[in-house]
Amino acid sequence: MSEPVAPSESAELTTQLLQYRASLFDPGTGLPSLPAVMDQIRKMLEDQRSVQVLVIRIEQEQSLELIVGWERYDALLQSVAEYLKESLSSFRGAGSVLCQDHVRGDRFLVFLPDRRQTGRLLELVSEPIVVGSGEPAETFTLGLRVGQGSIRPRPSQRIERCIFGGLEEAEKDFSRRRRELDLSRLRELQQILRSRSVRTLFQPIFRVPQRTIVGYEALCRGPEGSYLEPAERILGFAERSGMLGELEELCIEKALSNGHRLPLGSTLFLNLSFRGLEYLEGERGGLMVLARQAGWSPREIVLEITEHTYAEDPERILKRVMKLRSQGFRVAIDDMGTGYSSLHTLADVKPDYIKLDGMLVQGIATEPIKRNLISAIIGFAHTSQSLVIAEGVERQEEVTALQDLGVFLLQGFFFARPKAVE
Repeated sequence: MSEPVAPSESAELTTQLLQYRASLFDPGTGLPSLPAVMDQIRKMLEDQRSVQVLVIRIEQEQSLELIVGWERYDALLQSVAEYLKESLSSFRGAGSVLCQDHVRGDRFLVFLPDRRQTGRLLELVSEPIVVGSGEPAETFTLGLRVGQGSIRPRPSQRIERCIFGGLEEAEKDFSRRRRELDLSRLRELQQILRSRSVRTLFQPIFRVPQRTIVGYEALCRGPEGSYLEPAERILGFAERSGMLGELEELCIEKALSNGHRLPLGSTLFLNLSFRGLEYLEGERGGLMVLARQAGWSPREIVLEITEHTYAEDPERILKRVMKLRSQGFRVAIDDMGTGYSSLHTLADVKPDYIKLDGMLVQGIATEPIKRNLISAIIGFAHTSQSLVIAEGVERQEEVTALQDLGVFLLQGFFFARPKAVE
């Protein structure tokens, strides 16, 4: 008869099992990593003698994570994982294996025993997919990139090396497809810059409970109906292509021009990245020159800088911000609460406005941790005489919770969608 396990030993065993699982399964998507499914792939090869492997990634993955923040990017990865699970569950016949190359990675691997299944899945991922929370402000249309390889066992080669050889073939195919697609996208972006065909949408910022408009955020979009229409796509691709400065300059010029159609005396909120700010200040004499040429006073403009932008080069950005401030522009720290949040950033910049990210606002009515974080930010804002704006407000309960905390400047689909002004 076996001896009973002591409570301390049982707890230690449970901890070890949890640690082992954490090393093999991604905590965000719940998918296994490659090492956890090697036995399944071996069995598939024994049964089929040939297995197709697909490498799948979100298009512009690195640029997209920088733009939306790692928390939202992780949520997008979870949505893609669910999309792939649902797609594979619709296949009949022999099974397939879906995993990630490693824990916390952003590369999905699909092993398929049937070429027909492979063709069907390639068709499904070749078209943009809509993923997100279901709420309009949190919905993204994503492109997925794919590479294909074949795994065939060889008597003279260890089975694991055959598997990795198929993965290497898929990676090479992935790179080839990416180069071809990037060239097409680059031509499209160059044409947009030549024709100056970016569009500007404006989303109002409201003061509650009066619901008076205190300003408008200018949002850049590519040509309507094009692949590069969404902001995250055109900005992400421009950054990876080394053309972000040129694009953001064009977006600023269009925003300043179209902004004259807003009500007289409107405050205009403009977004600039680190690279865009450096380009603008170095190439054309800066934002002051563009504003004056377009007939705007610096006091009518608020420059929004994201926290991850500030984190790229704090000393240099702070110097740029102080210069803009001396010229009369106001400054906002954007996307507070996206994973980059740091009160050090607020203490350095001392912004006129602090904009709470929509992911921090979402669920505030039922999540005490989010309320506590917002309360801390509000406390700092009061001492530094900054105004707090909540972005991404979608529901009445969020409006109520924010007012209870003392946030009265709100922006989101609950009040108005971004739109062009005629």
